[in-house]
Parts: sequence; structure tokens; C-alpha cells
Amino acid sequence: MSEVDTMAAPRRPREGEKARDPRAAELLPVIEPIVAAQGLLLEEVELVDGAIATVRVVVDYATGTEQVDLDSVAAVSEAISAALDEAEALEDLTSYELEVSTPGATRPLTEPRHFARNIGRLLELEREGQPDMLARLQEVTDDGVVVAEQRPAPKKGMPVKYSEPVELPFDAISRARVQVEFSHTE
Repeated sequence: MSEVDTMAAPRRPREGEKARDPRAAELLPVIEPIVAAQGLLLEEVELVDGAIATVRVVVDYATGTEQVDLDSVAAVSEAISAALDEAEALEDLTSYELEVSTPGATRPLTEPRHFARNIGRLLELEREGQPDMLARLQEVTDDGVVVAEQRPAPKKGMPVKYSEPVELPFDAISRARVQVEFSHTE
């Protein structure tokens, strides 16, 4: 990764880590119980300095394939805002903006539960020492994923074909993202 790439994308928390920096980590005891009470999982918290500081909170469901709706995001945002206003964790800031969102459709899949939340979706997979793969996620196991590689359609307008399902261990996948589809009907 070049220096430019490093600067363009801030460090993502490591697996099991929810805060990007120590100041954001101080907010976890305030934010995490509120998110859990709303039936959501706290993915990460980031505190960005600026003329007005920004507290970024990313939430998701822990299991299932359902997407977090806007009403849920608004409710958890309102509850976090009230708690942060009362908490002493941000007393050094004169003002701040709160941004609450979901991870988004194209976030990197870095944990087994990220894969499990996307069963049935088309994935872009980069593998160690292998060509990249576009494949439909069929199953998540303890050790990896079961995917069917997408083959190009024989002629324009014909449906794409899929290979027989294969299991890929998690450690063989160097990068995975969901491929956004506008007309998936399977």
C-alpha cells in the first residue's frame, strides 16, 4: 500500500476493536449500551478533530440478512446524542456533530459475521496467489465460505452461469466486498 493509499483511508479498527483511537475508545462505555438496547451492534466509533469535532458511529445487526432501516438509525442517533450531551467524555469539546450510519453495501467483509449477513449476495473476492473471483455467497462455515463462481454469459442478454460451489477458507481470502446488483432475481 502506498503512502497516498494510507492517507486516503484512515486506519480501520482491527477485528474485535471498535474504536479507531484512544479518545473514541473513551466513548464506548457511553455508546455501546445504547446501541445494544436498540437491538443493534456497534461496529465502530471514530472521533474526528476539526473546527467542529465529529463523532462517527457505525451500527449494524449482529445476525441475519435484514438491513438496518432509517427509523432505527434515527432512534439510536437520538439516544446517543442525549447520552453524549450528559457524559463527561466530551467535556473538552465546545461542540461536536454526531454521524450515525450503517456500514454500507460495499464495506470490506472482514469478520465471519459480515459474510453471514450477506448470504445470497454477489461478492468480489481477492485470494492469496489466485485470480480474483466474482462469486455468489451460499453459506458461511466455521472456517470459511461456500461460493459459486460467476461465469460470463455465453451471449449478450443471456443469464450468467455459476460453477459448482467450492469452500474457501477465511485465511485464503485477502479482501472481500459485496458487488452491488440492481437486478438480482435468484
